[in-house]
Amino acid sequence: YCFDAVDYEAFLRERELLEQLRKSVADGFRGFELFFQPIVRVGQDVPFMAESLLRFKTTDGEMVSPVEFIPLLEQSRLIIPVGEFVLNEAAKMCREMQQYIADFRVNINVSYIQIMRGKMANKILFAIQANNLRPESICIEMTESGFMDMTPCFCSFRKKLNENNIQFIIDDFGTGYSNLRYISEMNPDYIKIDKDFTARAMCSEKDHELFRKIIEMVHSVNIKICIEGIEKEEWACAMKEIHVDYMQGYLYGRPCEKGAFLNNYRNINI
Repeated sequence: YCFDAVDYEAFLRERELLEQLRKSVADGFRGFELFFQPIVRVGQDVPFMAESLLRFKTTDGEMVSPVEFIPLLEQSRLIIPVGEFVLNEAAKMCREMQQYIADFRVNINVSYIQIMRGKMANKILFAIQANNLRPESICIEMTESGFMDMTPCFCSFRKKLNENNIQFIIDDFGTGYSNLRYISEMNPDYIKIDKDFTARAMCSEKDHELFRKIIEMVHSVNIKICIEGIEKEEWACAMKEIHVDYMQGYLYGRPCEKGAFLNNYRNINI
């Protein structure tokens, strides 16, 4: 192997960032913070739900992209304690929002590693009980690539969600390992269409027709659909015409920290 300066710099960056992540976990998750992005029902431009999104800032103030630090958390198994931190913080935020919007819900992204190694179903139930929430208040999101096979461990997790009325969502449908088989096998409460797919559908007649057919097909088996990446009013109007259920995107709000989210939305009435 010949020395490559770019590869070496990437190696050093990864090693340094992993050390920062370890120190943060050991120091009470200092540097980690949850942001929240609103999700609306079609026809109602106020949120009834929010997706929780993990952010990380290094000790020198650099905001690191989740695309960079999430894989490191998974590879190192730090995703297990960090995932529990996310779950507990999201549940607390949901409880606060329900003072203003009674049926408010929070979506939490879960890694397959958390299911395999972290007893995630029990932790979800504990967070719900500890915060005096209804089970449907917490919704679990997973990308398709996160559950490539119906392993016994995943099937047990999925069954426990069903038994306790906790919603399960397939995230980023339309990318990666997209396979309609998953809709049948996983029987999600709803799927989320990836924002890149949405953007293509709004710019190409062919992609728009495919987009519309997918929505018709998913609705035909009584599964709801959330469209990500709604950035323009005309896009929202187009989604209403093809009868989607929920929408998420910059048009309704960018991800923000909990205090800002509460200030933005706690005085609204639904």
